[in-house]
Amino acid sequence: MRLRENTTGPADDAVAVRRARTAGGDVEQRIIVRATTLADTNGLLAAMTNLRQHTALIGLIALALAIIAGAGTASAVLGDGARPVNVIWAISGLLGFHVISLLLWLMGRWLPLGTSGSLAGQLWLRARERFGASHALAWIIQAQGSIARQTGASYWWLGRISHGLWLVTLIAALMTLVFLLATRRYGFVWETTILPANAFIQLTQALGALPAMLGIGMPDPDMVLNAGGASGIDADRQVWSAWLVASVLFYGALPRAALLLICHLRWRRAQGAFRLDLSLPGYAVLRNRLTPDVEHSGIRSAAPASLPSFHTAHRTIAAGARRCFMALELADDLAWPPDGFPTALDAGRIDSREARHQALDRLAQHGASRLLIAVDARLSPDRGALAVIAELSRYADDTAIWFYGQAADTARIDHWREALHQIGLASDHIVNTTDIARAWLEADHD
Repeated sequence: MRLRENTTGPADDAVAVRRARTAGGDVEQRIIVRATTLADTNGLLAAMTNLRQHTALIGLIALALAIIAGAGTASAVLGDGARPVNVIWAISGLLGFHVISLLLWLMGRWLPLGTSGSLAGQLWLRARERFGASHALAWIIQAQGSIARQTGASYWWLGRISHGLWLVTLIAALMTLVFLLATRRYGFVWETTILPANAFIQLTQALGALPAMLGIGMPDPDMVLNAGGASGIDADRQVWSAWLVASVLFYGALPRAALLLICHLRWRRAQGAFRLDLSLPGYAVLRNRLTPDVEHSGIRSAAPASLPSFHTAHRTIAAGARRCFMALELADDLAWPPDGFPTALDAGRIDSREARHQALDRLAQHGASRLLIAVDARLSPDRGALAVIAELSRYADDTAIWFYGQAADTARIDHWREALHQIGLASDHIVNTTDIARAWLEADHD
């Protein structure tokens, strides 16, 4: 909402400000309540729901592609079993791009590689932006990026996406690998023109060191030398299969799972630590509007030299003018219209400038023999509310004020009575209970 108002100008937020004041809490909480109220009316909340649905769809597509990529890679490196599997090509195909992308992501923490060193994360952002054609979606995506930058969470946020997709890819490759090794007969070889056999022995033992510590049988130097022939040795097939599967598990899937957990925890911590930057100009203005008015228990600002005047029997009402009742800036937790009142007499709620003008236009045209105005006595009276009451009374033969929302403390009720007396409203035109309000509206005499 701050980004939007900075561009399009302040919103008509009379109702939202009232709701935020009633909700209480500190400045940040009230700003959030105001923003949520405005977002509900201007389509931002609906756009957020749409964005979640789009994100879920993108996620499902990405997961499907990751599974296809993992299974396809495992099938490609093993082949159909007609030829022996080159173990160096196999391990490079299964882990090569994974290792490169992992190094890029790690370097992205300290090097300027864009928002992060995560290619998958960048592709994710580009896909989301494709759904941001509408203004509302564009504001939301921009706001999410702004929040992520403020908290330093962009790296961890995109890291979750990258490691999550890589984990799915490697698990799919691992499962396909196990399935093919269990259902087909493969031989394993290594081939070289210029490298000595000792290089392959060291590579094989290095990759097999961690699995061997857990008791998994790994190829020994003799097995490596045997695999250097034209075809693999049948007795070594199971050991080479275990080495290949263990390498993908220990150096592919498990590191990605650990990094996914780390990124998720760091992202959640950054998310929980996020606070609004109340020093921004837009929030500074809201602080003045949301906090002092609510925390002060009396009339919210000093009265001017003369307050608006309440008008009783100000005009001669035409015969047949109807009675009506209306609500003035009630909080949303107060149901309207109230039970037991004739709905035909309901003149609606005044929660905005437009609603005020419409109510005045109707009263100016038709008048009212009796006008009952319900106010939320939990809120402090201000000159704006008093001016509306005085202006509405001009077009009614008789007007009364009903404390519909009852304040918990009597001091606030006393402030309301004092303010109403200052504009000329007599005490017998102030009612406290529903029964008295209904009786006054329906009565044929004062």
